[in-house]
Amino acid sequence: MNIRSSAVRLMMWLVLLAPSGLAAAQQSVQQKLSVLERNIQVLQQQIVQLKQEMDKDASDEHTRRLAELEAYAVQLHDVLTELRDKVEDNSVELSRMAKIESHKTGIKVYGTVVAGKQQGRNSIIDGQSFELVLSGQPHERLSFFTELEFERAATVGGERGGEVLLEQAYTDLSFTPALNFRAGVLLMPFGNIERDHFAPLRDVISTPFTSYVLAPSDWTDNGLGFNGRFLLGESWFADYQTYVVAGLGNGMSTRGLRNTRQGFGEDNNNNKAFVGKVSLQNTNGFTVGFSGYHGAWNDASDRYITGYNIDLDWPIGWLELVAEYTNMDVDREVAGSARMDGYYLRGIVNLSHFFMPGWLGQSFPHARLNLVWQRDSVTIENFFDPAIADKHEERYTLGFQLRPTPSWVTNINYESANGDDIDPILLGNDSRWLFSIGYLF
Repeated sequence: MNIRSSAVRLMMWLVLLAPSGLAAAQQSVQQKLSVLERNIQVLQQQIVQLKQEMDKDASDEHTRRLAELEAYAVQLHDVLTELRDKVEDNSVELSRMAKIESHKTGIKVYGTVVAGKQQGRNSIIDGQSFELVLSGQPHERLSFFTELEFERAATVGGERGGEVLLEQAYTDLSFTPALNFRAGVLLMPFGNIERDHFAPLRDVISTPFTSYVLAPSDWTDNGLGFNGRFLLGESWFADYQTYVVAGLGNGMSTRGLRNTRQGFGEDNNNNKAFVGKVSLQNTNGFTVGFSGYHGAWNDASDRYITGYNIDLDWPIGWLELVAEYTNMDVDREVAGSARMDGYYLRGIVNLSHFFMPGWLGQSFPHARLNLVWQRDSVTIENFFDPAIADKHEERYTLGFQLRPTPSWVTNINYESANGDDIDPILLGNDSRWLFSIGYLF
């Protein structure tokens, strides 16, 4: 082999350094460095082989050029070594910074502004709520979550002012994903709270009857217990929550259990209540949940409120069906128990499924427009006198929901009520228009 052919082969190896670097562009930095290091080693081997193949009478020019090439290969190796050391130092620093960042307190906010017009009443703009959410994980097994609500800080047509309410404030001690201990001010795991508690996530503007007059949302209480999540085969998983809490007290009315929530730090008897929920979900998004509650409401601890809830979420392509049923039995002082139950059926049609991609512009590639329909119904037996007829009310909602991004939502709803004035706003046979803007960051 002459010097010319050997030099050509050497130049081919030099050219190969560039394509290998380009091919590694999609790989990690460490992988790129490893590829580059192997190519430099091959280059050095080729230089050694070329030196052995050169004739003894090689010209001084060839010898000089080979020496320069060899020196350049050594220089490349030194640069690679220095670069690898810097990358390793940066990796250590990034890991340290990531660990510090993971232990910082996270802050999120969400809120809702509602405008409405009801028959025979003035239109209203209601700064309904602003929520501040704090969360963090100061230790790999310790975390906390706090939700603070500023409700109706200014309401048109009413007294200026509102209330500040601690909705949740608890800490978790994690043993395994399937077993975590939780204690503090807890949001009761009863019903479809994952979807209906946070106003910007709810598909309709008004809270359903089942979450307002039966399960008295926002239903929070002091308590402690366990929660967790685990797999069930390849396509199903389950999560659960079960807590011991202070429980509901004596505050029943002809409009349900809205006023039975006790103040924080209060308990009207020497007994405690039990509340829990188990949810099953598959990989297609189908979810079914079962909730239960049992606790005494009176001072003697011999009269109970016992309830259960079934909720369902079933996405079917461009259609999603959501449903909930709640039953609460309340022991009277005499004459057995008063039954209070209700349900809602909700259909959500993803209209943007039928639109062209980017229909709302390039700034909103994941925009979604929904058509929403809901039937909401509740029946309440009179707690004080079983001879009095039951109260019953139905509410129909039809509206559109626009989500330019997952963090922003705009709703327009038309509500029509028919019944016995259980809804404190829609009295009897009445209707109203509602418009809302919500955000969640």
